[in-house]
Amino acid sequence: MENLKEIFLLAKLNNQQATETLITRFSPLMHKMAWKTGNYDEDCFQECAVAFLISISKFEIRK
Repeated sequence: MENLKEIFLLAKLNNQQATETLITRFSPLMHKMAWKTGNYDEDCFQECAVAFLISISKFEIRK
């Protein structure tokens, strides 16, 4: 697919494939955050994923 900026811009336009690509790409980071306490916290992972999805619509790329 395209570079990260192009994928992000497509996701911002509600392109489902681009959104899935971003989730897949950043999933390891969200899993890492869910392990922060030493035990895997599934609720933490879900909260990270929801926050990530919300942030797509709010984040702006400056040229």
